[in-house]
Amino acid sequence: MRLRLPLPIPIVLVLAGILPAQEKYTARMMTRSGPNSEPVVKLQILIDSYTTGQEAWRLQQILEFSGYDPFISAFREANKGSISFYGTRGLKINIHVAEVIPTEKGRKILLFAERQTWDVDVLQRMDGRFPYMAVELNVDNRGKGDGKLYENAQIRFNGDKAAGTSTLELESYNSAPKVLFGVQLVK
Repeated sequence: MRLRLPLPIPIVLVLAGILPAQEKYTARMMTRSGPNSEPVVKLQILIDSYTTGQEAWRLQQILEFSGYDPFISAFREANKGSISFYGTRGLKINIHVAEVIPTEKGRKILLFAERQTWDVDVLQRMDGRFPYMAVELNVDNRGKGDGKLYENAQIRFNGDKAAGTSTLELESYNSAPKVLFGVQLVK
């Protein structure tokens, strides 16, 4: 007689369609190409889940009613995936907000993290007005496309009070974005 054990809850939720499957993208990025750095860096972008309108609304409400310190604590608690940089000593940056916007030919994916220098060989001047890092991916229906990495970004909320939902948007940035090419959905 075989003993049948129940599936773990996360597997059951994925099979039932409640939790979305994880998405993995690869991309390449041109660097500054200094004497100690590689001219092209490979990235792996792992998206565990997308931010819901209600999650973004909660973050917006925390910022508006409680201030920056409680907001940044809640922002850091949200873990939506990671960006790994290969060739720069294996740096991994946590994604805290992941938005997806359908387009005519595919979708636009916006990822937000706390600002960190991805190139450990370059001393980067920090500007407190731009405390975030943003990644924008534009992919077609086959999961292929291009993108941009904004090292120093400012974000804003676009909320719908009646619906109790919000989205996060890139408001501005203070340095030219890095171009991502060869973006491809792997999984």
